[in-house]
Amino acid sequence: MIGVLVQVPLGMLHPHQEDPNNSVAVFQEYSHADDWTIVHLGQFAGTLLITFGLVSLAYSLSAQEGIRGTLARWAATATVILAAVFAVQMAVDGIALKAAIDAWAAAPLGPEKSAAFLVADGMRGLEKGLAALFQITNGVALIALGLALPTARWLTHCLRWIGVTGGLAFVIGGTVVALTGFSTIASNIALVPTAIVPVFLLGAAMLMWQSRADTT
Repeated sequence: MIGVLVQVPLGMLHPHQEDPNNSVAVFQEYSHADDWTIVHLGQFAGTLLITFGLVSLAYSLSAQEGIRGTLARWAATATVILAAVFAVQMAVDGIALKAAIDAWAAAPLGPEKSAAFLVADGMRGLEKGLAALFQITNGVALIALGLALPTARWLTHCLRWIGVTGGLAFVIGGTVVALTGFSTIASNIALVPTAIVPVFLLGAAMLMWQSRADTT
């Protein structure tokens, strides 16, 4: 939950006035963002905290018998992969892309500026690919975690389908990003997991706290 609370204000600080698929417009906007790298490092830290929570939940569920224990182990693996993908995405977006954009903004008009733009736009394309894979692996992890939850209590039963729904939305959204980039439809789909995944994380935290209380 701390990870979620870190992500919210940093997401508001991220420049988002221009169409993210319009490279010229967003590069001009991003070139004026002096806190760009700090914001992205903070986003990585928040995601890492969320990852710790998801791995902890998967570990606690992995002791179950049968398919649910297997799904929990798959979820732990997917969560580690999504953290690795996001680390690379933040390195590209938060550091490499900003350096390329600053070089483009400072270049004189002519061939040098055109070449600098192509470099920055290539970085942007790489970022889109990483964002797509991050969302897909995030979705796989949430689906596996949701299905791994027991259904004996109403809380875990509700969390089960909240996790699966958020995971499916992430998988669909990541696929759309891979096909259309940072399009309006991709942004609209992302609103679904953005709204419900914090509910899943809060419920998971309550579940683990309850399990710990039951064993002490």
